[in-house]
Amino acid sequence: MEKEFEFYQQREDCNHLVLFVHGFTGDVNKTWKNKNGQLFPKLLLQNEYIAQNFDVATYGYFTTLLDLFADSKEKFRRIKNLIRRKTHKKEKNLEISELSNNLSNHLRITLNQYDNVYIVAHSMGGLITKSLISDELKKHGWTKVKLFLSLAVPHQGSDVAVLGGLISDNLQIYNLNPVNSFINTLNQKWIDLDSKPSTKYFYGSYDEVISKHSAVAIDKIEKDVISVAEDHNSISKPESSNAIVCNGVCQFLEEAHKHALLDEAGYQKLDPTEQLDDQLFVLKLITADIANETQEHAKELFFNAEYVRKLFKSRNDKKQLKLLFNNIRQLYKDSYDGYLADDSMNSGKLLAEVHTKITDQDARLLKTLIPTLQSYHKKGMLHQLANAEESDIWWSKRKILGFEGKEK
Repeated sequence: MEKEFEFYQQREDCNHLVLFVHGFTGDVNKTWKNKNGQLFPKLLLQNEYIAQNFDVATYGYFTTLLDLFADSKEKFRRIKNLIRRKTHKKEKNLEISELSNNLSNHLRITLNQYDNVYIVAHSMGGLITKSLISDELKKHGWTKVKLFLSLAVPHQGSDVAVLGGLISDNLQIYNLNPVNSFINTLNQKWIDLDSKPSTKYFYGSYDEVISKHSAVAIDKIEKDVISVAEDHNSISKPESSNAIVCNGVCQFLEEAHKHALLDEAGYQKLDPTEQLDDQLFVLKLITADIANETQEHAKELFFNAEYVRKLFKSRNDKKQLKLLFNNIRQLYKDSYDGYLADDSMNSGKLLAEVHTKITDQDARLLKTLIPTLQSYHKKGMLHQLANAEESDIWWSKRKILGFEGKEK
C-alpha cells in the first residue's frame, strides 16, 4: 500500500499547503512524474515564491480499473502478510463521495496544522475535491480549501466511463458516467454554493479522454479557463518548471496566497509607533479642521490600504488597483462638486459622505478582481490618493495647507 501523504516540503511553522490529488487508477508516479523522472510537486518548488510560502505534498488513495485486479492484489498481500505475521486491511475501490469524506477528515485531523489548503487535482481527483468542498461548505459554512486547480477533470462526466461500465462494476467508473446521477447531483450542489474557493480549469487541447466541454464547469468564468497543448496524461506531467501548466499553477497559487494573507490579516489597528502625522493626507485633514477621532480613523484606513499596496504588486494587480483608484477618485469629485455648491456642508460631512459612497458602491462600481479587498481598504485608498503631492483631493474649499512650506 502506498503512503497516503508524501511531503516534498514540510515545516512546523507553515500554514499553507499545496496538495496534489491524483485521478482514476493513478498514483504519485503514474500521475505526476514526467518522462525525465521529475515530479510536478518538485518542479513547483523550483519557484522561489512557492518554496518560501508553501509546504507541498501528494495525496494517494486506492483505485484500480477492475475489481478482479484488486482481488488478485488482495490475495497476494494476504499471503505475504501471513508469512510475515503482519496485520492487514483489505482495500477496495470506494465511490467518489466516500473518497471525498476520507480526504475531508484528513484535512481536519492529519493536516490540522494547515488552515489554508490549495489543491491541484487531476481527472477524478478533481471530482473528489469538488465533492469535498461542496459537502464542507454545506455542513460547516467554510472549508480549508482556498484554491482548486482542476487539471482535465470530468465535470460533466466521461464517455469512456460508459465503455468501462461494460467490463466492470467499479463504483468509481459508475460515478464517472455522465448519464448517472452522481455527476448531475454534484454539479447542482456546486452551482448552488455561495462562497466557493477560487477555481481554475485547465483542459488539454489534445485530450481524447476528457473533452473541453467536460473539463470546464457549467458556471465557469472565461478568465478561469486555461487551454494547454497537452493530452489527458501529459497535462499532469509538465516537462519543466517553465511549462505553461507549471507556470500557471505557480501564478494562481501566488494570487491565492496573497488573498489568504489579506483575509487572515483582517482590519489592522495602527501601531502606536506609526503616527503618520507628517503624511500629506493627515495635514490636509488638519487644515480642514477634521475632528481628531476622524483623523485617527483615516490613519488606520490608510495603514490598511498600504498593506494591500505592498501585497499586490504584479502587473495585473496594479492594473486592477489603478481602475479602482480612478473610480474612488470619481466618487470623491462628485461629492466635492456638491460641497462647493452647498454652503451648509462642511469638511467633516464631505469626508463622511465619500466614505459612505465607498461602502455603498463596494459591490458595484468598486468591485474588483481582487475579491478579498474590503470596503475599509478602499476607504484607505481614498487617503492614499490624497497623500500624493499632485493630488486634487482636499477636504476644504481653500486648497492650501496651514503649514509653512506645505502649499499646493
